[in-house]
Amino acid sequence: MNGFCISSVTYIKLIQGMRDKHELRVLQRTFKSWNVKVIFINEEISAKALFFMQEYFLSNTMQLADSLIASTATTYGLNLVTANDKHYKVVKDLDINIFRP
Repeated sequence: MNGFCISSVTYIKLIQGMRDKHELRVLQRTFKSWNVKVIFINEEISAKALFFMQEYFLSNTMQLADSLIASTATTYGLNLVTANDKHYKVVKDLDINIFRP
């Protein structure tokens, strides 16, 4: 995949952090101007997320959203940009780029 992509789960998490409709509109305009592609969950992503939960939930308390985001990145061979790498460092074959605002 070319360009800037995000998981639909990431998009949902960003919306959950919005304080009002204005912030949401700013996010939507920004993503549109950047030509952001939203990657939706499919069967392959779901299967990988299930595997990640079975492997990492009990040992590392991986959460559902994080397993879906990680499985999206690994399914498409994408780097994961995150400010919270502790949620993802247990996942093998996941390339993580740490973002520090």
